[in-house]
Amino acid sequence: MKKIKFIGNIPIAFILLSFAGIFLVSESANRMLLFITSAYFLYLVISINKIVVKDIEVIGVLFMILILGIFMSLVHMNDYSLRNILRDIFYVLNPIVFIWTGVTFKYKYGEKFDIFKIIVYIAVISSIINLLQIAKEPRILQVSSIYVFRNYIEIINAYTILIAIVLLFTNDHIKNECNFGIFKLNLFRTICISSFIIDFSRTNYICLFIILCPFIIPMIKKNIFELRKLVYVIILLLLANLIMPDLMETLFDKIMRSISEVNASINWGDSSEIVNNWRGYEIYKAQNVYFEGNWFEQLFGYGFGKLIPVGIFSELVGVDTAEGGITILHNGYYMMLIKCGIAGVVLYASVYLVGIRKMIIRIKNNKENKLSPYEPKLLLGMCIAFLFSTYVTTGIINNKTDFIGCFLIGYLSYLPSKKSCEKQVENKKIS
Repeated sequence: MKKIKFIGNIPIAFILLSFAGIFLVSESANRMLLFITSAYFLYLVISINKIVVKDIEVIGVLFMILILGIFMSLVHMNDYSLRNILRDIFYVLNPIVFIWTGVTFKYKYGEKFDIFKIIVYIAVISSIINLLQIAKEPRILQVSSIYVFRNYIEIINAYTILIAIVLLFTNDHIKNECNFGIFKLNLFRTICISSFIIDFSRTNYICLFIILCPFIIPMIKKNIFELRKLVYVIILLLLANLIMPDLMETLFDKIMRSISEVNASINWGDSSEIVNNWRGYEIYKAQNVYFEGNWFEQLFGYGFGKLIPVGIFSELVGVDTAEGGITILHNGYYMMLIKCGIAGVVLYASVYLVGIRKMIIRIKNNKENKLSPYEPKLLLGMCIAFLFSTYVTTGIINNKTDFIGCFLIGYLSYLPSKKSCEKQVENKKIS
């Protein structure tokens, strides 16, 4: 019994789940990740003898999407394969379980575990693993294409690293109370930023900037923004350009083509245009499918299991042409438009808009009550970033939903009762 109690007091499962991306790469393996997370969620529920329903508005909206998608798939039951229906259900269940696990974890453990410190260490270890892949084959840095580079390098926990960079630059607790010291702090920053750069993800670069905005803007207004903090990033970018000039040039070209890649108004008769502007082609095909439907389907979608036919080009995203189409689009809003219609798009946007509204209110309340606005600011930035990234990288409803990202949405959403907050303040004063 003592051993079980000891294990229960350590968030081992959380840490292991964070590294699941290293080993779980196939779709079936991701189902296993959902199963393991569900088991951990049940353990948390049983251990507190309660299902936490406070501050789960985001989960409620996701459940509405789930119910709508299942209902519309029943309407078209004879047209879809059961496999495709279950696959889409699985995609929506991922964020529901991950977010609710974060809420329940916060309810059970509160401030007992320094979750930000744990995330930083997870990110540092993940970054080292990412960089070691290059150390084994340094010639990879000389390839001329980002796509070729990604065939050799598998970046793990990219979003966790993004969050860790935010923490390492903005969180006073991380900087002052975690015993990192100046050397260790700068070392961790360098390791994480280096790993972040070699991910070559335009979306993540923009998301990092968006998440930092709630912290940067108030500092600019007070004229205390320290530009020296940008030195770390600038130096590493210059070094990256010296070490791998061809890759950085390709990245710059990709950034410049970002708008054209999501443009659906292109002459798609040229196959090279489809390859170069794949996201735009997906939108074009989704639009065709959407407008073929009647008013009921346009309002509520075709349901889970509906595929978007892209012909032989499905192989560009690793889907066999025998499947008949693709179920996941890079653009999460258009994907939801096909599955759940206009109602689904409104609900999907609400997942993030609800979080944004709540966090703005919470930031104001924290200022009035002289409490730290850090956590609501972090979640505010994350919700805005997801609202943006859903247009180009699906969002949280995905075949490979990020565990840490969704867990943090739940963890930061949950606000302990007033009595719990007062008790924590008293305990800090005593200690």
